[in-house]
Amino acid sequence: MHTLPKELTGRAFTAAEALRGGVPRERLRRKDIVALGAGVYAVQVLIAQRTPRETLQLKAAALLRERPDAWLFHSSAAQIHGLWLPDRLLTDHRLHLSHAPEPGLWTRRQGVCGHRVALRPQDVTTSGGLRLSTPGRTWLDVAPLCNVRELIILGDQLVRPPYQRFEGRREPHAALEELAALLDRSRGVPGRRRCLAALTWVRVGADSVQETLLRLALIRAGLPEPELQVPAQPGYRWSPRADLGYPAPKIAIQYEGDTHFTPQQQRADQRRDNIFLAEGWNVLRFNSEDSREGFQRAVAQVRAALGLA
Repeated sequence: MHTLPKELTGRAFTAAEALRGGVPRERLRRKDIVALGAGVYAVQVLIAQRTPRETLQLKAAALLRERPDAWLFHSSAAQIHGLWLPDRLLTDHRLHLSHAPEPGLWTRRQGVCGHRVALRPQDVTTSGGLRLSTPGRTWLDVAPLCNVRELIILGDQLVRPPYQRFEGRREPHAALEELAALLDRSRGVPGRRRCLAALTWVRVGADSVQETLLRLALIRAGLPEPELQVPAQPGYRWSPRADLGYPAPKIAIQYEGDTHFTPQQQRADQRRDNIFLAEGWNVLRFNSEDSREGFQRAVAQVRAALGLA
């Protein structure tokens, strides 16, 4: 069996790279090699424990070595940034790459969706050694395939303060002012009007897709817009916070995803809720069952708590 060069065993590589390294094409059909698509391969042990996002990073790195003037674009960039996407965009397994408007071959490469887009230098960044469009520009790029509600979800995610312990970053992907400036300098770009409509409803403080959907359900039902990350004890730095809430009538609203149903997290949530209750708050807790019914019952319960039923 032909031994692969060492430089090809620790990364994904294109068929052209393998041939330049003296690897015959038939060697790429062996069981220890996995085809990642778009003419990219990797040794099986390299990707055995990789997440889809990590595998995408390997694949993108291999293609970008062949076209260093290109950058990761559209839904592919969104996945590398760790952004939420509608399921229909996640089922598009093509790798989206863009380069400046000039003749190229990407559109004729199987498994690659090529784009020719003129971007300002500030709209392209680097992450993990990969060139890709910034999170804000990516929001705009996927806008033609998203509705306004989905763009609000994405916008909330962009401006959300991160949890450094889990995410490894200190700053949000973008500030509201940065998104506004991006749209101001992107006149004529497809999806801009939809992003402008979404931006008026983007808020800082939504920690999950479901929190955004719950907030929008309340607004759509004609209820006052709730505040986000509402402290039980205003002015106290370490006060527990409600995902959403109405401070004046002291109504705290928590959305509890699957991670909240472990014994350890349930104990923590109980202690959190007890502080709210001791301070005179009415605590309403919702979960995936409420989400599945479009938060209809949640809206009715919040309405009643506000005395608007």
